Amino acid sequence: MLTRLKQLFGAGASPPSTRHKRQGAKRSRPLEDAREEDIDSFIEAVYHADAKGYSPWVLRDKSTLDTLRRALEFTVHRGRWLQREDGQVGHWQGRLLSLRHGEGPPLGMVLACRPDDEAAWQLRFFYISQEWKGSGHGTRLLTAVRRSLSGVPLQTRLPLLCHSAIDSLEAAGFTRQYVDAYDVASYEAPAIWDE
Repeated sequence: MLTRLKQLFGAGASPPSTRHKRQGAKRSRPLEDAREEDIDSFIEAVYHADAKGYSPWVLRDKSTLDTLRRALEFTVHRGRWLQREDGQVGHWQGRLLSLRHGEGPPLGMVLACRPDDEAAWQLRFFYISQEWKGSGHGTRLLTAVRRSLSGVPLQTRLPLLCHSAIDSLEAAGFTRQYVDAYDVASYEAPAIWDE
């Protein structure tokens, strides 16, 4: 996979982070809808985040993992995220989006959901694959999210300990709104109408 990506960038091409800075954030192309086979990559990233205490889901038992997998499959196939609301299951709008080069596996992914057309998109979880961290792809992913979901504000919450994710959010135009008593920061990016 890494060899194929190097071929895509070309032998004499600039490293991704240099090219990204030179081209600017507006050149990011929109993300693609994730495929069912991408779900395993997403869950693996959730496991890594859970081990560090950064995941919105605690994957301690098989039933939680099975529930997350079914919710992600439902999102991929139907565009709906299954969300617990007042002891019941709500069917929110949902998008599982991937950042990729060509037909290879995703370099990163993001899960966005919202209760209805009037609400801001909530970024529930996003990640960049381990081998691509530190190369500007986190900012590229979040900039592409803003382009893909333009016209609506985007919101997310992260522990303050997630330094690289917070740096990527701020570089992509998200601003910190507040920090709660548990050191979890809320961020928002305004709706983009003109690019």
